[in-house]
Amino acid sequence: MNYKIAIPSLSRSKELKQKTLSILENHNIDKSLITVFVVEEEYEEYKNTLPDYNIVIGKRGIVQQREFIENYYPAEIQIVSFDDDITEIDLDTFENLNNFIIFAFQQCLERKSYIWSVYPVFNKSFRINKEDISTSLNFCIGTFYGYINRPNAPDLKIQFTENKDDVERSLRYFIKDGIVLRFNKVGFKTKFYSPGGLGILKERKEKIILETKLLQQHFNEYGNIKVRKNGIYEFVLKKIPAKQTKQHEVQQLPFLCPSYLNCIYEMLENISIPLKNKTNNRRGFPNHRSVVFGITKGRYNGIIALSAYTKKYPEIYKELLHIGKLICPFEFNSIYVNKNVICPPHKDDKNVGNSLLISFGDYSGCNIVIDGIKYDANCRPIIFNGSQLEHYNTNDLIGTKYSLIYFNTYFQQDK
Repeated sequence: MNYKIAIPSLSRSKELKQKTLSILENHNIDKSLITVFVVEEEYEEYKNTLPDYNIVIGKRGIVQQREFIENYYPAEIQIVSFDDDITEIDLDTFENLNNFIIFAFQQCLERKSYIWSVYPVFNKSFRINKEDISTSLNFCIGTFYGYINRPNAPDLKIQFTENKDDVERSLRYFIKDGIVLRFNKVGFKTKFYSPGGLGILKERKEKIILETKLLQQHFNEYGNIKVRKNGIYEFVLKKIPAKQTKQHEVQQLPFLCPSYLNCIYEMLENISIPLKNKTNNRRGFPNHRSVVFGITKGRYNGIIALSAYTKKYPEIYKELLHIGKLICPFEFNSIYVNKNVICPPHKDDKNVGNSLLISFGDYSGCNIVIDGIKYDANCRPIIFNGSQLEHYNTNDLIGTKYSLIYFNTYFQQDK
């Protein structure tokens, strides 16, 4: 489990224990993953009521508390946020909550989204005909959602709302990333607008109206105001499709937790990766170590087949495919493995379409420069068209660096 669970709570220690924490316990969620964030004057009460949980003093106010939570955890950590009064979760076909959370973050990595949420209505009849996962602009409800932490992104900070902060958050993530994920078959039960805790009180109605109008003012092209029968103002989001990727764009995908790469690192350290020098290097690179897994074309016999190293180390190939399935949003037929390669400016003339690059290891420096812009690929997958965009490494490597390049190449069988 590479995620953390954060629960902001106010004046609901017993309710939290009976509801949200009870659900997490029933799903066998490790208590060490859970942190409850409270205000200072209620710390002792929560500590006495919940002695087995990590209790942290944060800030008063839901927006301030959520920002405190973002600053509490390191950047790129996967965080699941729960409200303190959830009474039921419907996971549809998922076996348990842990499996769903892991799947949700995997989908974020694959689809290049930094946030996911679930359907905001528990009634299954509202969810039954919905698509399983939507990627368009959708409301990501703050009661139960997950995100990949970016505490230093000022354009994600909530500025205009308190009661409508989840609407503003949905907008800011979509504007920044061009996508938000929502799992429409998963729902939960809670009591919205209930008194106490962090909920919305009736006397706040004027403030809700003001916040909704501010959203209309600042995000006019993304939604419209709707007044419900109960007098509650809503800023209803337009179903704007996720942004499409262009071939000449460089995409920096969400951070991949290094633990996902530990296994392949150990495997590669235990084999000898062949040295490429002037006699067997056709690309003009300086001496380096690299090998290709997957489909390749024999240099001398022209036969298209699985590479020799793929056959020699099938367990490594299996792990490479596992990583590729996790982070690569396109099909690929070959994988380069580079060790301590510092490549000069070049284009990958024989590659077709986009490639995905990810680096890892105990190293610093040796960034990738693509079309004149420097990127850090250390556990941060990058997608770009290497046949159209010139790229190279900075010559400042310290330590041991591995890089994986997932790509497709056009093979023409020799006649």
